[in-house]
Amino acid sequence: MSPARRILVTGGSGFVGQALLPALRRAYPEAEILATGSGDLGIATIRSTPLDLTSTDSVDRVVDAFAPTDLVHLAALSSVQGAFGSPRAVWDVNVSGVLRLVDALHRTSPDANFIFASSAEAYGRSFASGDPLDESAPLAPENPYARSKAAAEYALRDLWGDRGRLVILRMFNHLGPGQDERFVAAAFAAQVARAEQGAGPRTINVGDLSAERDFGDVRDLVRAYVAVLDQAENFETRTTFNVCSGVTRPVRAIAERLAELAKVEIDFVVDPARVRPQTIPRAAGSNAALAAATGWKPQERFEDTIEAVLDYWRAKAA
Repeated sequence: MSPARRILVTGGSGFVGQALLPALRRAYPEAEILATGSGDLGIATIRSTPLDLTSTDSVDRVVDAFAPTDLVHLAALSSVQGAFGSPRAVWDVNVSGVLRLVDALHRTSPDANFIFASSAEAYGRSFASGDPLDESAPLAPENPYARSKAAAEYALRDLWGDRGRLVILRMFNHLGPGQDERFVAAAFAAQVARAEQGAGPRTINVGDLSAERDFGDVRDLVRAYVAVLDQAENFETRTTFNVCSGVTRPVRAIAERLAELAKVEIDFVVDPARVRPQTIPRAAGSNAALAAATGWKPQERFEDTIEAVLDYWRAKAA
């Protein structure tokens, strides 16, 4: 009989982590699940613990004590814009933190599965073709956050070893309730919700709305993590998958859907001062490899996703 799963989730208190943890509990009712992060996770059967990815002692303490069979590594400094102001911190968390985890797992749990949350940002200039990219597309990152994710991928491939499975998931844009205002859908929805309450203007100044991106739902992303954990033992030692909806839309589609749902008249007005040159007008991806390997496919409608985001911010505004 195989031992019960012991699943360690870093970044459990973050946007994706808060959606993933209840899904993991439903999928693996007998598993022991430990999440790192701050605050109350809201799930009595999942323990939490602090983790400082910049500290070898902190990483060793958590990994040695828990001895995971599976690691889902979500924790990262994830703001693209914020990374420009603190590139050293981004590399210390997003790259050196990964190396600390690898060292600790090699010592304590060399057969563990390592599920690494990378980013489609790592494709960078490869998106210039305009075609949907599969996992064979070259990595050509164009900002500090993207470069840190690409570097972590290369380091993992070199250092992981041959015992446990390494699965790299390149995440495209994902939306949902709980995402903070650094991200476009949340930023727009929060302003609409405040306008509905009379606490903000009904004219919302925005930047370029023409850029096309693949906007997936965090609930579909969570299903992808569970599908990968279910099938991990069937993968090659090192495997990479895109996680995306397979559909690109202009950012304008978010604004239009929010204006349609708003209880007051909302105008999104392009402010020339906010417009930045678009080096990547269209970022499209293929999810065919993940679908073939696990049977996963997106289930959520874009229109419903935007409505769920707005309802979240309505509740906060109220």
